[in-house]
Amino acid sequence: MNQFEQNVINSFSLAKCDITTLFNHIKFILNQVEELKKENAELKVKVDNLTKTPKRKIIVKTNKRNVGKTVKVIRTNKKIVAAKNSKKVHDHKCPFAQNIMPKNKLVFSSKVKALNEGYKLCRCLN
Repeated sequence: MNQFEQNVINSFSLAKCDITTLFNHIKFILNQVEELKKENAELKVKVDNLTKTPKRKIIVKTNKRNVGKTVKVIRTNKKIVAAKNSKKVHDHKCPFAQNIMPKNKLVFSSKVKALNEGYKLCRCLN
């Protein structure tokens, strides 16, 4: 065998060694990616469990007007409505609330906020 053939054989064996090393690195990286995907899925489930809130939640807050007096509030997704010239708040489906002119209507996101502003609850909210 002459020198040229020996050099070609050495070159191919070095290339084969490099390809095998690259293949092992790629296999390692793919395994790491699979493990990260599994961890990501587990973390997503944990985050979803943490961010789920119950539909109805009871929160106890105090009214600014009646300091020391505790008011039980059931948080819902209702709109609380009052007229600008009135001191009562109503559920948005209450007949009294439906008679309020749009330009005079005040909307609160919760009973607590309305109570803190000094409004009284209508019978529809009790």
